[in-house]
Amino acid sequence: MIKIRIRLLLLFALAFIGCKDDGKIENADDVFTAKLQSASLTEKDDLPEWLSLKIKDIEKSWEKDKIILKVRIYQGEWKNRTIYFIKNNLSSCYFCEVYYEEGEQEVFKEKDANDFCIKSANWKLIYEYGDAIIF
Repeated sequence: MIKIRIRLLLLFALAFIGCKDDGKIENADDVFTAKLQSASLTEKDDLPEWLSLKIKDIEKSWEKDKIILKVRIYQGEWKNRTIYFIKNNLSSCYFCEVYYEEGEQEVFKEKDANDFCIKSANWKLIYEYGDAIIF
């Protein structure tokens, strides 16, 4: 009986030590979310033409005060190229609107998505539309 109690005590001690939260980000999604959360709005006047048209479509499709969620466009770098990420939480596909500067859309495979989340850098929020509080 004592051996069982000692084993249980050791098991709980190991579990407690193993659950220590040292603030490290553990997965690619958390890394990417942290990068976006640290981006503040930076006005960008020289947008590519295809992106300016996309913004006009967004504004034409939704009335700013009636949009449920904010639509945000981020500019960053990945694989030595400028890349744009359109975050629209109404979409069921999180990475469906990722484009290179020329307007070429990135279609991710799972391995590429993890690489994108971890290795993309220099994110700036360049456009925000909608009065909703939910991002």
